[in-house]
Amino acid sequence: MYLNYWGLHSPPFVNAPNGNLLFLSPQHEEALSRLKYVLQYRKGVVMISGEVGCGKTTLVRAMPHHLPEGRYRVHLIPNPALTPIDLIRSVLMQFGGNAESDSKAILLDRVQKILKTRASQGIETVLAIDEAHVIAENATLDELRMLLNIQSEEEFLITLVLLGQPPLLTRISQLHPLNERVSMKIRIDPLDLVQTGRYILYRLRQAGAGRGIFSKEAVLDILEIAGGIPLRINNICDRSLLIGMMEKSSLVTRKIVRTARVDLG
Repeated sequence: MYLNYWGLHSPPFVNAPNGNLLFLSPQHEEALSRLKYVLQYRKGVVMISGEVGCGKTTLVRAMPHHLPEGRYRVHLIPNPALTPIDLIRSVLMQFGGNAESDSKAILLDRVQKILKTRASQGIETVLAIDEAHVIAENATLDELRMLLNIQSEEEFLITLVLLGQPPLLTRISQLHPLNERVSMKIRIDPLDLVQTGRYILYRLRQAGAGRGIFSKEAVLDILEIAGGIPLRINNICDRSLLIGMMEKSSLVTRKIVRTARVDLG
C-alpha cells in the first residue's frame, strides 16, 4: 500500500522468517559461526534460545545459504507438539520417506535407511525443531535423543538443532540424557540501539530504499517500544510507514512512531 510512496519494491518489514533477510548483527553472526562449527564437526545437538521474535527461525532458514552447496539437507519441523510416534512420522515426511505405519520400529528403520543412504552419498542431514519449548511429553524429547543413536562407527548421521524460548534451557537441563548430548548452547539477545538502527536500514535497503527514511529520534523510540526484538521492530516500523504515508510525511519521525504505537495498541 505504501511501497510507491516510500520508493520501495517490496514490503521491508514482513515477519515471515525469510532466510534471505537475515540481518547479521554481531550476536547473529556469532550464532551462525557456532552453528556451522557444530554441523561441520557433527557434534550432535545444538540449542538456540531467545525471546519470541529474536530471529532464531530466520537464522536456521538462512543456514543453507552459508553452507557448502549440495553437502547438507536442512529440515525444519515448525510444530513439534506431537506424540513420539507422530514426531517420527513428521521427521520421515520431512525426509521424503513413507510415514504410513503404526510401528515405531518400522518408521525408525526407514529413517535410518534414509540417513545411511545420504551419508554414503556424502550428504549430511540437519533436523531443526522449532518451538521446542512447547513439547509437553518428555518421551517426545527423548525420541529426538534416540535419533542420535543412528550413527556410523565414527560420527552421528544427523545433527539436531533445538530452537526455543528461554524456558527450553531449564527443560533440557532437567533431562540429563538429552542434556549430555547438547554440544553447544547459543543464546540470541535483543538488538541494542546501534544494531536496531542498522537492522531498520538493512531491511529498507533490501526493499529498494535509497535512504534511511526513519529519523534518529524515531529509532530511539522504536528501540524503547520493541526492546530490540526484530519481530516487534518489524511491527512498529511497518505501521509507521503506513501512518507516514497517510500524513504525507517525507520522513518517519518520533511523532509518527508514537502514533503507530498507539495504533498497534
